[in-house]
Amino acid sequence: MSRKAKARLALRAASRKLGRAYRALASFKPSASAIALAAVLAAAFLLGGGLYNIIQSPRVVIPRPGTIWITYPYTMLDQVLMESLISMVLWGLGFAGLYLIYDSTKYADEPHRAYYRFVIGVFLVLLAYFAGRYMLYELKMKPSS
Repeated sequence: MSRKAKARLALRAASRKLGRAYRALASFKPSASAIALAAVLAAAFLLGGGLYNIIQSPRVVIPRPGTIWITYPYTMLDQVLMESLISMVLWGLGFAGLYLIYDSTKYADEPHRAYYRFVIGVFLVLLAYFAGRYMLYELKMKPSS
């Protein structure tokens, strides 16, 4: 068999494999939960400052004598990596709390179960709000006294 014929056979086999892979990927249908989770993760990444981390490569923490700073103090123009990671976690907690509040409405026939889901959801939302507020106002924007 000539080299040209071998090359054609190899290309034909590769074409078949790529066609099968394309058909498998084209028929793949992810679940709605997987899409929602991916959307929440993407939103938390973007709102938490993930693009800033990728582009700027900030420091992880700021070492100080006797302590470390997890936020870049007194300015909104800079941030450290730990600050954005905490922010992403807080966004995730807020989304989880909102989901639990929404999910509690599905259990009208089981009020005890709905109540606990609602209370935990409200707790997570309030925790995310007040922790984020503390990071912004007390650690970043409070002037030194």
